Amino acid sequence: MLNKRHQYCETVLGNYFTKAWIGRGTHMTFLTMKEAVPYIYSSLLKAKPFQSEENDALTRAPHLTKELLSCLDLIPSGDKVILVTGSKGKGSSSRMIAAILRKMGLKVGLFTSPHLIDYNERIRVNGKAISDEMFLTYLNQHAPIIDKITASIENPKHYLGPTGILLSVALAHFQSESTDINVIEIGRGGTYDDTNVLENKWAVVSKIMEEHLGFLGHSLEDIVRHKVGIVKECTDHVVIGKQSGETLELMRSLVGDTAAFYGDDFTPTLTSASLKGCSFTLQTMCGRYDDLSLPLLGSFQVENAALAVQACETVMGRALPSDFLKEALSELKWPGRLEVVAENPTVVLDGSINRVSAAYLKEVLPLVDSRKVVTIIAVPSNKDYEGVIQVCSEFSDMLVVTMPDNSHKKFPDDALAVARKYHTDAVEVGLLSEAVELVRTFKPTLIFVVGTQSMIGSAKEIWKDSLMDIG
Repeated sequence: MLNKRHQYCETVLGNYFTKAWIGRGTHMTFLTMKEAVPYIYSSLLKAKPFQSEENDALTRAPHLTKELLSCLDLIPSGDKVILVTGSKGKGSSSRMIAAILRKMGLKVGLFTSPHLIDYNERIRVNGKAISDEMFLTYLNQHAPIIDKITASIENPKHYLGPTGILLSVALAHFQSESTDINVIEIGRGGTYDDTNVLENKWAVVSKIMEEHLGFLGHSLEDIVRHKVGIVKECTDHVVIGKQSGETLELMRSLVGDTAAFYGDDFTPTLTSASLKGCSFTLQTMCGRYDDLSLPLLGSFQVENAALAVQACETVMGRALPSDFLKEALSELKWPGRLEVVAENPTVVLDGSINRVSAAYLKEVLPLVDSRKVVTIIAVPSNKDYEGVIQVCSEFSDMLVVTMPDNSHKKFPDDALAVARKYHTDAVEVGLLSEAVELVRTFKPTLIFVVGTQSMIGSAKEIWKDSLMDIG
């Protein structure tokens, strides 16, 4: 029997809904992920030709996602939702929050993007990615409603977002698994993101920088306003990560002093760093934690950890047991962020797509044999590829621009010309796998593989690493 929510949707969508929900009508059943993933993007691709402006306020239609989730009765209560946004560190912070809360005894759903190798990586419960079987089961159940909603779109610029469709699969999985709380990473921006249709008791904001110009506006202020759009009337707790001076002032004016701010309410102190990770102490609103260790490289990860711990204190309503917190952080895995995947030579993967992120690569140099450094770079056209190339040229003996073995993104035609502007001996190789073979002949002591997440995914496949269960 259909529940009240489904009865409402039957009225809205007609008899088609009942037939589709029970028997899935004539809709083709997806049997493989290879069939399913293009379908998730079909509404967006249909709208693309009509989107003359890259402006989320004009092209995004999160109300369609809300309609989908409402019809499927999948909208959780706000006290089960933590929304996480930012320009840098939101994925790492989301993962850390999920890991800490799991160690505190909660069953945690985690929704992030993009994936590195398998699409399923975007949806996890207690660190384990959703199976192909369950993903396809949910998507096949939802497809008739998705089709009906997309067919009803009147504005040709609008689309039922891939993030919204994927969110419906995630929430169905979380509901089936009876999660206690769900950590949801915002896809892009905040205000108009499909995930922001959810009520959220918690809002977490990592570092914000100028990014997605056009989509989110034309100034830092526009971007900040978009990001803090996840702070709504239903939001009781706001935790703000480390920000630049200008960004911090903008955020204070928008969210007020009731939020917890990095530097004022919680502050980490880095005590040591090695190739195995970082050690630090942390003062929060509820207490002090000594001798914390993180098996991740980069001082920015300590900043992300501080943000995550403070967020978890607001969830638990108290200081966290020190031994549980130490365990959660010391066991943490989060691929593609200054990640060491091989030794002799040392191979480090990092998803830097702007000059600010690339600058953190320098922190690795004192920790390893850096006599001969090779950097392989693949940053998409719509990201700060020149900034990444410029920064990496400063410490690289050999610079290679390339593309991932598998990616739908567009990469710059002038990458080699830009690279040679900063490093006269830079070379270009067609694909990452070919680039890796080339640089090995150079006998480097350190190899950086830097760029978009599909680049990191290609590297993970080369170095044979499964990401379906990260604990």
